Amino acid sequence: MASAKSVLTFFVGVIVLHIVTYYFAGIIAQVGMGARQYYPPSPNALSFLRDPMSSYVQSLIIPAQALRGLLFAVVLYPFRRRIMELGQYLGGLSVTAMILLVGEVASAGGIIERFVYYTPIPSGFVVITFFEILIYTLLFGQLLLYWEKTFNGAYYAR
Repeated sequence: MASAKSVLTFFVGVIVLHIVTYYFAGIIAQVGMGARQYYPPSPNALSFLRDPMSSYVQSLIIPAQALRGLLFAVVLYPFRRRIMELGQYLGGLSVTAMILLVGEVASAGGIIERFVYYTPIPSGFVVITFFEILIYTLLFGQLLLYWEKTFNGAYYAR
């Protein structure tokens, strides 16, 4: 049975690492991949996207990402020992696969359903967001395993 400290360490790690890697991948997408062109105030902005610099988005971004991190922690928690047993590389990739494939590709509103149900979305936006999420999930998966080894190593030593 995991101690309360071990569980809390895992949940805090998932939430913090999610927020940090989410912002990092977002900055790469905005600055390095050209995602900025699809957001207001750009004349090419997609009508369903809000201006990320608006006070509305800024007031909700951290709480929304903390909630997403908490939900990821709830889903990943039952599998954490197995993920760690896979080792740094494969364990991190398993986290990447779970979030990327289930959360982005196969989910309701994910890439597959966008092609079926949404009016046309510029392919550049789809490609940029896919690579943004790929960067995010690769970083998140690897850093989560590092976090667990560093701060929860005693739990896995049993």
